[in-house]
Amino acid sequence: MFLGIAAAIIVVLPVAYSALTYSRVLVDFSVSFTIGADARNVEFEVPFLHEYVKVEVYVRNGNSLWTAKILSGEDVLWSHTTTQRGQTTYSSEWLRLPSGRYNFTFATAGIGSLEAEIKLTSKGGFW
Repeated sequence: MFLGIAAAIIVVLPVAYSALTYSRVLVDFSVSFTIGADARNVEFEVPFLHEYVKVEVYVRNGNSLWTAKILSGEDVLWSHTTTQRGQTTYSSEWLRLPSGRYNFTFATAGIGSLEAEIKLTSKGGFW
């Protein structure tokens, strides 16, 4: 009986840890900015046992300067700024962020418009 319980624990613990740390989408939204400066702010939470976040920006069309930031309170933890012309995809490296609440800001400025989809994904240490 003891061996059966031990075997079950040996199987269940790694499976549970893998399930808890598997990557998941934290934020997924679209923006459509017209001429001028505009911004979208979204609050997100990095789940327990997750420690990495990736930012992906898929620009469908536009010609503008855009910036993306991850903030903790007033502190900027990560930022990326670029000039955009046409369709493209930007993907950050995996950023190390401990579990907790953060703010994500996507902003644009310029004489052009911009349509984009933004996705933040998190993962745990196992993956």
